[in-house]
Amino acid sequence: MADVRTLLAVVLGALLGLVCILAPGAVVRTQTAGRRPNGSGGEYGSDSVATRWRRLVQALGVACLLVAAYLGSTML
Repeated sequence: MADVRTLLAVVLGALLGLVCILAPGAVVRTQTAGRRPNGSGGEYGSDSVATRWRRLVQALGVACLLVAAYLGSTML
């Protein structure tokens, strides 16, 4: 029988990985909320996130999915 903590780690890791892959801009904006912007010279309403940060968050999402898959495979 699977340990409850391991099962919870698999589910939460998979959910976090999917959120990071599907919405990397939202993850970056959430992590940087409340900090001063480094460039205030943009147009009103522009909220762009650099592609480099999006790709980094997506890579972390893939890593979370891989760890969740590994933990899920050890449960079987």
